[in-house]
Amino acid sequence: MVVTGRNWRAGIALTAALMVAACSTSPKAPVAGPGEYVVQPGDTLYRIASKTGRSPGDIARWSNLQDPDKLEAGQVLRVVPPGGGASSEPPPPRSSGAERPERPERSRPPRAAAPEPVAPPASRRSDWAWPAQGQVIAGFNGTSNKGVDIGGSVGEPVMSIGAGKVAVTETLRGYGSVLMVDHGGSYMSVYTNVRTVLVKQGQQVKQGQKIAEIGGADGGRASLHFEIRYRGNAVDPRQYLPAR
Repeated sequence: MVVTGRNWRAGIALTAALMVAACSTSPKAPVAGPGEYVVQPGDTLYRIASKTGRSPGDIARWSNLQDPDKLEAGQVLRVVPPGGGASSEPPPPRSSGAERPERPERSRPPRAAAPEPVAPPASRRSDWAWPAQGQVIAGFNGTSNKGVDIGGSVGEPVMSIGAGKVAVTETLRGYGSVLMVDHGGSYMSVYTNVRTVLVKQGQQVKQGQKIAEIGGADGGRASLHFEIRYRGNAVDPRQYLPAR
């Protein structure tokens, strides 16, 4: 069935865009410690944030990045708050220069890591709009389709659902282009099977701004595959966009 095939292709394209490049086999390659991430070739801060379920701003702050747009392969970033989410040994007692009788240490219960927040209850956003004018031809189910497919014609406009910053623009052979926009608050919109991308990575966009065009289809109906992700997890776009 054409829709199923397109969903599969869109899923492959998005997975490829979110995955890091092949890991280095060099024995001197840095190793990530607890709460850390080693930057791989081709990584961007936004892709790392999407993979780890964090916001780009948090990772930049925790890692003391001077220029978040310039990452180097092998660079080690923190992806948890300093002092949280990673085990650490207590510091040794200070020496006062005089011998004191040792007091038995009280056993401290391990500090439980703060639970990861789950996706918020679905609520429609007054500042978001649909990315294309066509009808939904395949809906979200969370497994084989992590978004919606919107029917259309080749060359029809694709608009940003809301204000934000372009996080990723990549072209994958055989799958068209992948475009992601960071809307803040851990929300990101994803557009695949697009062509003629009209924006650049790092560019600020407005709600309703044309950012690309719907791409072609192999022997089937042209469509836009669209997703909304919260902390890296796909949510049903129809629960957030205006009712149709």
